[in-house]
Amino acid sequence: MARRTLGAGFTGDVTEETGVVAKAKGAARHVKDEAEMVAAHAADHPAASGSAVAFVGVLGFVLGYLCGTSSTSRHR
Repeated sequence: MARRTLGAGFTGDVTEETGVVAKAKGAARHVKDEAEMVAAHAADHPAASGSAVAFVGVLGFVLGYLCGTSSTSRHR
């Protein structure tokens, strides 16, 4: 009885894709990987994640307040 071949060779393209589509796919893959890492870190450290979100929120409020008060008219 003859043995069957595994057929587990290289099945991808030999030429590397270049161009805008390939670069966009690569960038999307990297963004997805980073988002998954941030989500995993947030799940492992919920207190630190909550503190970071609160800090960014307060910082955004302060910057918005400063920008808003600096753009008002000084004629009173």
